[in-house]
Amino acid sequence: MSQYAALVEKVINENRDTLLAVDPQQIDQLITEIRQAKTIQLYAMGRMQLSVRGFAMRLKHMGFDSYVVYDTTSPYLGKGDLLIVHCAVTNVELNIIKLAKEAGARIVLLTAHPENEHGQYADLAVRVPGQIFGGDQEIPSIQPMSTLLEQSLFLFTDIVTMMLIEQCGIQMDAMKASHTNLEGLPHKFA
Repeated sequence: MSQYAALVEKVINENRDTLLAVDPQQIDQLITEIRQAKTIQLYAMGRMQLSVRGFAMRLKHMGFDSYVVYDTTSPYLGKGDLLIVHCAVTNVELNIIKLAKEAGARIVLLTAHPENEHGQYADLAVRVPGQIFGGDQEIPSIQPMSTLLEQSLFLFTDIVTMMLIEQCGIQMDAMKASHTNLEGLPHKFA
């Protein structure tokens, strides 16, 4: 087996272990929070923001009113709205969580550490236990730093997207129709 093939196997297994460790009840609660929200704003920093942007885009494609915090089009956040924070371990994230809570929004964390101070403000903290610090409560990884959690959050939100599609009866044609038409795709692919 080549080094590449061995690493593929290990990385896939790490993600599998992380994703299968998520509590299904918390996933159902997350879906309920999303379906009940007037607007949804999502936040993360660094590489975690890649999963936030991907999820915000898919939520928008499904017809949910979704935004990324601090983008120029982000509206007021208040009662009836939802803030979803990926990772939730820094002081920056804690400040955003506190501000959203003061405004009356509901708070959902997708994090390896729901036990931290951030989790005290959350209405729901979904534990996605991919390595970030290397602690006992995390799925250990051969990958550097928080790479496993970053990957797992991207995959997790894509899986939640598929569950929302099924539960909400969303048609693929409707999703495609809400995708940007400014990419310049030839008609045979659009």
